[in-house]
Amino acid sequence: MLPIRFEDIAISNIAELVTLKTAERKTLEYKEKLCVNNNEERAEFLSDISSFANASGGDLIYGVSDERDAAQRPTGIPAELKPLSLDNAGAECARLEQIIENGIQPRIPLVQIKSLAVAQGGQILVVRVGKSWISPHMVSFANRSRFYSRNSSTGKVQLDVQQIGAAFAAQRGVGERIRTWKAERIAKAVAEEGPMALAGAKLLFHFMSAPNLMSDEQSLPRRFDPTTWGIGNRLMSLSSLTDRYNADGFLMTSHLTRENVGSYLQIFKNGMLEYGDSFALDSHGQAHIPSQIFEEKIAKTFESALALLKFLEVPEPIYVTLTLVGVKGRTMALPEHFMQFSNQSHPFDRQVITTPDMLIERLEEGYPYVSTLMPLVDSIWQAAGLERTPRIRNDFEWMV
Repeated sequence: MLPIRFEDIAISNIAELVTLKTAERKTLEYKEKLCVNNNEERAEFLSDISSFANASGGDLIYGVSDERDAAQRPTGIPAELKPLSLDNAGAECARLEQIIENGIQPRIPLVQIKSLAVAQGGQILVVRVGKSWISPHMVSFANRSRFYSRNSSTGKVQLDVQQIGAAFAAQRGVGERIRTWKAERIAKAVAEEGPMALAGAKLLFHFMSAPNLMSDEQSLPRRFDPTTWGIGNRLMSLSSLTDRYNADGFLMTSHLTRENVGSYLQIFKNGMLEYGDSFALDSHGQAHIPSQIFEEKIAKTFESALALLKFLEVPEPIYVTLTLVGVKGRTMALPEHFMQFSNQSHPFDRQVITTPDMLIERLEEGYPYVSTLMPLVDSIWQAAGLERTPRIRNDFEWMV
């Protein structure tokens, strides 16, 4: 994989690979031609894509020829640019995306495709496939059921039964580490042993890096400078901050003197984030949660967290989850346009409400975060008896 953000890849970067004779490797492969016109060609294309997702991710570059050895076998060393002749590069990229979406199960979380114009004419296509944390992915096109991965010596390889089993076991390991880490953090909050004492009902917002969770390397001390974080320097509630280093990493806090109502952000050394808050759920002793404030805080915190994760260069993908603690018997206040026989939802029937772990494939996803944040908010409302948040104008606009 090129050490460049996908958005920044230019034709000059591809030309440099040829000039420097940068050889193929586990995360980089060259293709002289793009062939996806019949079933066999499409199956071969899909096997290449899935092999990257099931291994370490990587870049496929179409429009670069290989040098040949004495027996005319490809060496994996780029020879020259061989631009593709595409009538409509944008339409071709869209077609490839559709082939990938329909021919691989489960859907690969991150595939990016772009075309680069060559000055002398033609196009170079770059396909970036992110390492998947929900692998293994199977080529299911045309009734096929095959799994592929990659190694450093031979490139793409088809997995045997034992290797497929090991791949599924590794995938379960990611989920188990997420559940364990999250359970430990929730248990500390319930026991009021978190980074900051929060009385009464409290909200936890966790952002967990899959690569860092799976790493067994020890997290070393690092420096943090909140003055450079922009909107990442923001708690869920209460703007007056204090900050300090602690055993876990870096802690930012703010609180009111009344009943230990407060807000904090714990940044762990490995880039995990935990937002703890009791202000967004506080209703001055009443039994309902001010849902508009709650949703506004959630949306703004999500935006801040993505900015902070990007600034700290925390590796994607990121799992995110919401947890409400101490809310049994409480209700969610309803907006006026939704009121019928009551101005409140049904009461929560348990003390701890957890949402699913949603996968953030790219930190650049914009508001209203339909694929990541919205399901978390809807999960909270379902726990309160409603289908989804009542602040939806349509399926694409979230009103807060």
